[in-house]
Amino acid sequence: MPSTSKKAKTRAPRRAFGRIRKLPSGRIQAAYIGPDLGLHKAPHTFDTKDRAEGWIADERRLIDLGIWTSPADRAAEAAEAAKSDRILFGDYAKRVIATRVSRRGRPLARRTVDSYNYLLREHLNPTFETTPVDEITYQMVRDWYSSVSRVRPKGRKSKANKDDVEIPTARARAYEVLRMVLNVAVDDGLRDKNPCRIKGATAVQPAHDATVLLPAEIEALAAAMPKELAASVLLAAWCGLRPSETFELRRRNLNADCSVLTVAFAATYREQKIVIDRPKAGSSGDVVIPDHIRPAIRNHLEKYVGSAPDALLFPDPDTGKTMREWIYRRTFNKACTAIGRPDFRPGEQRHTGGTVAAQAGGTLPEVMERLRHKTPQAAMRYQKIAAGRAQTLAENISKLAKATNAMSTDESEAEH
Repeated sequence: MPSTSKKAKTRAPRRAFGRIRKLPSGRIQAAYIGPDLGLHKAPHTFDTKDRAEGWIADERRLIDLGIWTSPADRAAEAAEAAKSDRILFGDYAKRVIATRVSRRGRPLARRTVDSYNYLLREHLNPTFETTPVDEITYQMVRDWYSSVSRVRPKGRKSKANKDDVEIPTARARAYEVLRMVLNVAVDDGLRDKNPCRIKGATAVQPAHDATVLLPAEIEALAAAMPKELAASVLLAAWCGLRPSETFELRRRNLNADCSVLTVAFAATYREQKIVIDRPKAGSSGDVVIPDHIRPAIRNHLEKYVGSAPDALLFPDPDTGKTMREWIYRRTFNKACTAIGRPDFRPGEQRHTGGTVAAQAGGTLPEVMERLRHKTPQAAMRYQKIAAGRAQTLAENISKLAKATNAMSTDESEAEH
């Protein structure tokens, strides 16, 4: 007679370690009781039971080996390790600036490095210093660019405006440094592309228009300076020198007849000391001195410069050593006020030299060579300034033509 009793359900054997259960979502959850008697779940669910069991087996192996720590602790340690392995922008940018070289493969000039580090410290690090290089996004760059201060730092005064004014170049220059650093990051394989893609971000409108002196004003300014510094104006204005280059001129930089000047070094005051370095952008080279100022330069050498080849042409009046910029500027400003040009600044002597060269008919390559520019963009500024004086030049040409015609008429009448 067949049995009518129901067959008992066969239960799956109880797991010796851990538990696995299927969630309503269909995913598999794994957990176990650890040596600390706490319940520990896998940090994520699994798509198959086999994978869940594999995770439990790995956990049991750690326990058996005596090296077990909780999954949560291990996840936190892994996250911290991953974070420590990330290259942060502040550290990376500092290394990039320190090892950066020019297009010619030379180390950057000291003042260029100082300028980059200043922009990094004041404008970039407050936002990006602790951000991993590979996590800087286009939106982050845009947000920074819109919010970065363009106001002149407290304590810095503008000669043109005694009040605080915007510095349009600060943000653009900081953006250039950010873009440079992230370009290197792309080259190093730390990023796929550079997020600095803001159109026109490096274009700046100068805070003031560069002013230049007329030839007669150059002579007047030189005459208004102390006699031992008069030649500094003649050389800077007629030869297009930067103040830092003028301060480091020595007797050996002039040839025997004072017809050629060699610009080899520049002196700047950094971190409370004079730093002698190559001229800006490595722009060393020879400059032909206009013959009309050569007698004044020879006279200066005879009266005010030591006989040693390394004797400074314009030493600091207080120390006898390399001129400090603010000492020169103080004297220079007084002389400018005396000739009615209080708006003119030492650095604009170079602008004057470039403009004079362009007005004299110098081509773009010739102006570039004379001012030792490496790119045509800078030299083109002086040609634009010269073009702005076209009306004055035309008037002078007319005066010359009228004077010539008058002379011809007088000679013709005299013959009759």
